[in-house]
Amino acid sequence: VNMKKIIMIMSFIIFSIFLSSCDKESEINRITFMCDDEIIEVIEIRDNYNIYFPIDPEKEGYMFDYPKSISHEELLHQIRCTVDSISHKEVADAFLYSLSTRKLEYRSALGSYWYAVSIPKHIESSSCACKCDFCNYYSWRENPSEYDLKHGLNVLNFERYKWGGVRHTSADYALFDLQQFRVLPKVKPTEEDKQILHEILSCVYELAPHNKAGKLQEQITRKRILKSNAAEIDVLLDILGICGVLSSDQAPCYAEQFVDIHQRFPLEFTNDRAYPVNRWTASDGIHRKRYEIVFGEIFET
Repeated sequence: VNMKKIIMIMSFIIFSIFLSSCDKESEINRITFMCDDEIIEVIEIRDNYNIYFPIDPEKEGYMFDYPKSISHEELLHQIRCTVDSISHKEVADAFLYSLSTRKLEYRSALGSYWYAVSIPKHIESSSCACKCDFCNYYSWRENPSEYDLKHGLNVLNFERYKWGGVRHTSADYALFDLQQFRVLPKVKPTEEDKQILHEILSCVYELAPHNKAGKLQEQITRKRILKSNAAEIDVLLDILGICGVLSSDQAPCYAEQFVDIHQRFPLEFTNDRAYPVNRWTASDGIHRKRYEIVFGEIFET
């Protein structure tokens, strides 16, 4: 019998006993990924304990075959078709719903949607035929390595569940994210969800004018407005920047002025946030017009 599997089964039994003794309030999140040659599901209890055991994630919709390489033109066509099948209210509702539930796969779509819907018609712009510097398209490999075959879309899906996405301003991720969003059950936010977002954005007015997104994340994390951690809140603020709620006149969101990858860099090297929140400061405040467009309500201080 494979010793690795014996160890995994024993670990599962031990941690199952631990799980049964956990406080009922403990939050559990399922994430899947590939470890060596084993398909693994992580049951993540958000107090930093982890339980590992094998499942069949392809049946559960967590793991994916390596995607077929498609052209830049075909990718843009698929993005347009996918975006047309989703309403901006659906992604806004999903984002809000994620705030109290911590179901981060619902949070990711808001960033991907407002990036994807903003991509204008254009021709491939790059010295390399496998990518486009304008929309941040990268072609999947026609002859993928063993490493590529194991990871591929699975890494993107892991990011959706773990942080609420990372690469929303990559055309490939945006397409994949929105395709997966379409198969999720429809959800409706509660008043609690809306209140959480209001409290998050109200933190802007507690900052010094020169403070940036990093200080905003620290303030939100310190106040424990929602069940989360610093990495998740960083991504949450990135998404609010992409949709335009945290943007500025100098660095508007993609829906107002689409920029290529060379114009998305922060103004200082210590800032690793996504554009445009990487150029936002507290003095820019909340873009109330974008808030109303994105969430369908007026932001009241």
